[in-house]
Amino acid sequence: MSAGLAFTFLGTGAPPVSLRRAGPSHLVEAGGCKLLIDCGSGVSQRLVASGHRGADIDLLIVTHEHSDHLVDFYQLVISSWHQGRNRPWRVLAPAPALANLRDQYEAFARERHLRIAFEQRPDASGLDIVFEELQEGPVAGLQGLSVTAFLVDHKPVEPAFGLTLSDGTSRIVFSGDTRLTPTLEQAAEHCDLLVSEVYVESQMPVVAGVRTAATVAAVKSYHMTPQVVGDLARRSGAKALAITHIVPPAADTALVAEEIRASGYAGPLIIGEDLMRLEWPKRLLRWNGATIGL
Repeated sequence: MSAGLAFTFLGTGAPPVSLRRAGPSHLVEAGGCKLLIDCGSGVSQRLVASGHRGADIDLLIVTHEHSDHLVDFYQLVISSWHQGRNRPWRVLAPAPALANLRDQYEAFARERHLRIAFEQRPDASGLDIVFEELQEGPVAGLQGLSVTAFLVDHKPVEPAFGLTLSDGTSRIVFSGDTRLTPTLEQAAEHCDLLVSEVYVESQMPVVAGVRTAATVAAVKSYHMTPQVVGDLARRSGAKALAITHIVPPAADTALVAEEIRASGYAGPLIIGEDLMRLEWPKRLLRWNGATIGL
């Protein structure tokens, strides 16, 4: 990997099923270190499609307990073992999410033991997990990549975390799932790239049998609209803004961009797509064979 900080959108979706957008998951690379943020539906396939393998991940961070961020955990573990992973997983998550991940792992204990005994692969250590509770502050034990977790506000799901990511030269701030909160505003100050979730209220109409007006209001209350995200980027002085965790996944991205621009944010704007890769400090966007300078 070239020097610098790379951020790959593996899954830019949310709970609704989408052929275009897999579940929330992102890959960060710096100094030879590979960090996986969340493990939503389809993460193993998206890793391979991006030219990577679960077998090579140094650390998995799950930002909060919601199912779309952790549902493919066990599949990730098994698929990585089939790729030849020969070292235990290191997994950081807040306590409620950690309990869910442990439960997933234990639910498949019999299946796992059958695989180990019957398949006779050369090394079973890739199926071992070191679970650690994610807390505020720096994440230790990474070479070439600095990661700091900060609390965000996604109540009633708590705790939930955003992340600051740096290679010592460039700084990316990842919002996690959250409503606008002072900790995110502080972290985003003058960052090189702000990667933010978005809730596109204008494209979430009431649908009988699917969502009521109360549903729309409730989901909006713990996310950020395009206008809020754009205003955050503008006020914080973020040098670039990228959008992920797009709710709904089928949102018209041109309209999302218009709503963000209406906030007054005029800097580089990327509406994320699965398998899109951003590189700093080169300020390159690579996707589907194209390379674009930002």
